Amino acid sequence: MNDWNICIILLNCAYTIWLAAFIAKDIAWLRRITIAGNIVVLPYYYFENETPLWTPIIWVCIFTVINLVMLFLIYLESRPIKLSDIEQKIYELTFKSLEPRIYKKLIDLGSWEELPPEVELVTRDSVLDSLMLVVDGEAEVVLKHGEHRYIPTGGFIGEQSFITGGKTYADVSTGKEATTILRWNSESLRKFLAHKETLKDAVDLIITADLIYKLRSIEEEVDEIRHSQDLDVSLSHKPYSTHSTSKKDNNIEDVIKTKLKTWHVHDDS
Repeated sequence: MNDWNICIILLNCAYTIWLAAFIAKDIAWLRRITIAGNIVVLPYYYFENETPLWTPIIWVCIFTVINLVMLFLIYLESRPIKLSDIEQKIYELTFKSLEPRIYKKLIDLGSWEELPPEVELVTRDSVLDSLMLVVDGEAEVVLKHGEHRYIPTGGFIGEQSFITGGKTYADVSTGKEATTILRWNSESLRKFLAHKETLKDAVDLIITADLIYKLRSIEEEVDEIRHSQDLDVSLSHKPYSTHSTSKKDNNIEDVIKTKLKTWHVHDDS
């Protein structure tokens, strides 16, 4: 079999391999198969004529290098994510509907702050430029009429203002002990989510769920006061409930969890 026949065989083998690459559904395998086809076709471009066809050889090499680089990036993206103990705790409490890698990108966008007791975080009727999450400890909320609430670990601060863009409705400070918070700049977070519609919807739902639990907690207190007799109720120092026990709240929680499970929340970038 002469060299000309061998080159033609290699060319057809390369075309066959490239065809298989187009059929591949997995992007990593598509790039691997494409690289294999590029390697097989190079001898054809080099030996097919008396003078090597340098232009296609150079372009095939460029395509191969690009695919190798992209494969390396895919490898980096597919590596297991290592979370610290506190990151894992917050993931389990609040962000379990997100893939760990996307969750890691989200929290890395914020800044971690360890604060002493009774530090003011939010002033009522002000424009808030950040969204906060209680990472460790708790935050104290003072409502309009002086009622006190506590936001536990895993709860958001300033979520209503973040969603609506309106003014804050309560004063918020760190609790009686040191508190760690995760703070996002609202504008930076909105920009990060702007072109990631699925992720944005998931984050909005997580924040909304947190707000619903807080409102349900207040609603349950009001109902309890209305239907109780000879009840001396103090509304101070009563935490927000993050786990409702009523049937109605359980239904809300089930709807939220079901909605989140229907999404495969990934990076749209």
